[in-house]
Amino acid sequence: MKLNIIKITAALVFGASSIAIPNVSFATSNNLTAEPSTSFLQINANKSVIEGNAKAQLLHISQGKLSKVLSPNQKVLDVHVMNNPAKVVILTAGSHNLIEKHVYNEDGVEISKFGYKITVPDHGKVEWIAPAKGVNERVMVQEGDLFTLYTSSGNPVLKYNAQQKDSTYEYVNIVDWDFSTYPYIAIKYFGQRTMAEDYFIRIVNLYSKTSITVPGLNINKQLRIDKQGQLNIWNSYTYEEVTPANVAHPDPTQMQTFHALYSMDTGKAVTEHQLLFKQAPVQTASGWNTQVVGDTVFVQDLSTGLWSLYPTGKSDAIASEQTGLENNPTFVGYNPQSNAAYFLETVNSSIAPTIKKVYLK
Repeated sequence: MKLNIIKITAALVFGASSIAIPNVSFATSNNLTAEPSTSFLQINANKSVIEGNAKAQLLHISQGKLSKVLSPNQKVLDVHVMNNPAKVVILTAGSHNLIEKHVYNEDGVEISKFGYKITVPDHGKVEWIAPAKGVNERVMVQEGDLFTLYTSSGNPVLKYNAQQKDSTYEYVNIVDWDFSTYPYIAIKYFGQRTMAEDYFIRIVNLYSKTSITVPGLNINKQLRIDKQGQLNIWNSYTYEEVTPANVAHPDPTQMQTFHALYSMDTGKAVTEHQLLFKQAPVQTASGWNTQVVGDTVFVQDLSTGLWSLYPTGKSDAIASEQTGLENNPTFVGYNPQSNAAYFLETVNSSIAPTIKKVYLK
């Protein structure tokens, strides 16, 4: 399948450098990376919000440049993109270490601000919960193993201790979670045992206090609840020449599930995406790199460089075994109207990254 690729130089510099864009003041350096902690949230076909390293930035995809930093003088705690009308909701650490909500339009203009009487946790995470089914907005705060759901006035309405006691592990920590609407929350755990580390995800019913362990290999994985209340889980992996038998690892002779969409009610897969990724000879990278942006899954075979796109909720591929990208590019988004995919790509660390616009044919 032939590709038309247009390179657009982006005004982005990774690492400790600042991003030089006219009329925008940066108080601190910007660290944009291709790590899983960096998220691209699509506002529309042309604009996205980059969330990472406690910052939020508005990216104009088609122009290949960052146009604005959102809440530049405060640490960003959480970012959500809403539709009809399009707007960006950002929670920040405000004055007196209290949580603030800032709402922006699609051009990055702040249209409202609200202060909660809720303290920013020292060791944890905060998420804004949109109004739904007649229930007003909420704020979920994690502090260690304890989750507390607050009303907008700062009153706690629910508490849940998510501590896991399992004799298999020396200790178990919460490393990530996502919450959309009551009563289900998805929690990612890290467990350390003798000479091995596991990652597993549990869906918890906060009403009944029961939980379901999501099936799959206990390798590192990412999670996100979509707008329909279903749970995306995806993973990436690099094969190693020698792996201890007790360490969770995929069998390169078998099909691997690199992304799946799960029902929060049952914990069963609604959609699964699988491919075979063969292990390459010694000193040759092999495995796969998976990223999810919006409702699109990107996966690249590290040994061949071939990549594919899938809709999160359907099995059929949008495009299969494409060429033209370096290994481990950062997927920015897919525009179905123009049938174009966008990637942030760093070929050389001494050269500013570029945005590639790829027309699929």
